[in-house]
Amino acid sequence: MFSQLATLDHTDIFSDVAGTALDDLLRESIFDSPRHHHHPHSQQQSILAHHSQQSHQSYHHQLNNHHSHQPHSSIGSSNINSNTAVTSDTAMTSARPRGRRRNNQNNLICVVCKDQAFGKHYGVNACNGCKGFFRRSVWNNRQYMCRFDGQCSIAKEHRNVCRACRLKQCFLSGMNPRAVQSERERTVASEVSVLDDDQDDNDEEDDLPPSRSTIGVQTDFVPVHKAEPLPSPECDLAGIALQLVNMHREVCNRLDLTETNPQCETTSTITFVTAFYNPTLISARTPLSITAERVATMKDVLQDWRRNFVLFADWLHALPEFNQLNIHDQVQIAQNRFGPFYWWLCANWSVETKCNGVCYANGTYFPSDERLQCVADVRGTASKMVTSLKDPLSELELDETEKCLMLAVIVFCEELSELSPEGKEHIHQLNNRYIRVLQDHIQRKDYGSNSMTPAQIAVRITKLMILLSATTNLVYLTSDNIRLMDVLHLVDYRSIPDDIFKNSYRNF
Repeated sequence: MFSQLATLDHTDIFSDVAGTALDDLLRESIFDSPRHHHHPHSQQQSILAHHSQQSHQSYHHQLNNHHSHQPHSSIGSSNINSNTAVTSDTAMTSARPRGRRRNNQNNLICVVCKDQAFGKHYGVNACNGCKGFFRRSVWNNRQYMCRFDGQCSIAKEHRNVCRACRLKQCFLSGMNPRAVQSERERTVASEVSVLDDDQDDNDEEDDLPPSRSTIGVQTDFVPVHKAEPLPSPECDLAGIALQLVNMHREVCNRLDLTETNPQCETTSTITFVTAFYNPTLISARTPLSITAERVATMKDVLQDWRRNFVLFADWLHALPEFNQLNIHDQVQIAQNRFGPFYWWLCANWSVETKCNGVCYANGTYFPSDERLQCVADVRGTASKMVTSLKDPLSELELDETEKCLMLAVIVFCEELSELSPEGKEHIHQLNNRYIRVLQDHIQRKDYGSNSMTPAQIAVRITKLMILLSATTNLVYLTSDNIRLMDVLHLVDYRSIPDDIFKNSYRNF
């Protein structure tokens, strides 16, 4: 079967795989410390300010054994001692309200909730409440679900009613998640969180679960499981593989309590960043049905695409190593890896169900037979998936661990030019690390009476790496199909955000 794959372009794959077992230990990502800005206090216009100024003058003159004439003798004596001056200055500082200078900017309005803003935060004019809410949501990768199809109005009087719509409004208003410092350094993050709580007394209920929230809160908070770092490379590699499999099972079994119904008019305008960090805006987490019971309709095809995008977002957010990247690098990886991730899942589901076509997650499949297809497969993507992915996978007979490890290799497959230097190094190390785990798993795997030799293990891994080129080729073919069907208006893609198609397929 693999003779058919020889013509595929897999140069990039082998450039990353070379030296797999010889790389150094995984490096920790380096994050910049949060920058602290000091805002000078504005000059005081009260008599107390004059008094404090003259007290300082008197204090310094006394240190130099000089006597000076005070220009405002009616305010205070020039013979105030140093203790009195320091005490007066301390009292003035403690009596001065924090943020007095900000009160001069009464004409600034928060673009999210229309409350009074005190300056720009993350690129837009925002109040302290929305600033803190946006920061915590991005830091913790929080995912919210609206009970009213994302149509809630956000105003300062009830901005806490729906967290999902509030975060959506933050994105639509232009707040930049890349400007939010990553909260991997827990000590610094806890200090910033305390400051936010002091400045935002009106948003105390933001961090409460639904059971403890106020009566007006209508949003279901989907808890994101705290990411625990995987064992170090020196630890048992089998433990890394087992943890990845357990994570995969947990993500696939996630379900939403209430099903959302995204509207075409609203969904088509959602940006990729908004959808990736709020995947329920695209689709609810419905049960995965890998059965291929019937031929898919066009509605089934689009629904499966949406559901798999949610699965992809959840999968990445559940990876501890992915969360160690900064926001910019996370977005770049997500935009470029969804296509191969999607085709790898569909190919393995097709092997599992033994259907003659592409198996979907909603109990349907897209047949290779053109007479049964709901829409013309102009580039023959379904047939090429069967020959280039399904048949070789059937021959290899992968187990669950190998499938999950290959998903991790796909996510961290290549070094994108848009990544930061730290991100490129991080991805390179992770790619080699998961291939070492894959090699260890194959070596430990029970193949009956005959165990695999090192040469046979290398051949098996090489075949798997070639299949990654097949997934990339399928992404190109899918891109051509989408362009053609869009031009001919054969399919209404309004229910899927344009920005997601652009970043996931149309840029190929």
